[in-house]
Formats: sequence, structure tokens, C-alpha cells
Amino acid sequence: MRILRTVAVALTATAVVFAGTACGGPEAPDDPKSTLTDLTKYIADDDGDAACELMLEPVRDTFATDNDADSCEKAVKALHAKVADKKAFKAMVPNGLKVDGGTAEITGACNRGWFQPDGSRDKLDFSPNALGKFTLKKTDDGWFVSEYRGGKHFGSCGG
Repeated sequence: MRILRTVAVALTATAVVFAGTACGGPEAPDDPKSTLTDLTKYIADDDGDAACELMLEPVRDTFATDNDADSCEKAVKALHAKVADKKAFKAMVPNGLKVDGGTAEITGACNRGWFQPDGSRDKLDFSPNALGKFTLKKTDDGWFVSEYRGGKHFGSCGG
């Protein structure tokens, strides 16, 4: 009986170790460009949980507030509703991304952050450029959105 109890305790401890590894904190892509393209994919697919996991915890509240929602997931749902051409939205490329060591930044102001795959400016009614400014930070678990400023804070570019 004692041997069975010892084996059961050892198996339980092993399961806890592996569960902790698999279910630890969220992970993000190893490069900032992939984090951003994943984010736009999740918005187009209305996957708020996945989109919000790409943001550090405090940023989720800012993302919600700046998109007039009471949670990050609801902000994703509201943004998803604005995306008319999901395929074209997902295809946009963050060519305006500026990387400096362990930080990166992109802003959609004046349509200067996200481009069509052929390098041309976007022509979508609602594109990733409308999302605003993202700052990303490299962590041990990948590149996460560390700061956000919604598109509503940016004025027009003029003529």
C-alpha cells in the first residue's frame, strides 16, 4: 500500500510539473512582425481571447478603453464588426514597423504602418492602420504588445 501511495504521489507531482509548463503564461511569436500579423488575424477572426493574450495585462484595459469597450475581448469583437474584407485585412503587412533592440513600434497614423502585400497603401474602409499605435516588447515568452494608443487619438493627415 505504501508503494502505491508513493507512486501515486510521484505521478501527481509529475503531472503538475508538466501541466505548469504547458499551461504557464501565454506565449507570443519570436518576432514583432508575427505578433502584429497574428493580432490582425485574431481581430478578423473575432478571436478575442487569442488577440488579448498577445498583450501584456495592463495594455488590455487600455485597448478596451481606447476602443470604447469594457473588456479587451469586447473591443476585439467591436473591431471585428468593422472589418468588411476579412481576407484583405489579414493580408496587410506591418512594413512600417520600427524595431530597436527589445522594443518595436508601429503606428497606422496617415496609413504609414500597414501596407498591402504588394507594398502599396491600403484601400480598405477599415484596415489595421485604423487600430492606432502599438509598442511591443521582447520578453522571454516572445514579443507582446506593451503599450497601445487607439486610432481615435490620431487626427487626419490633411491633403
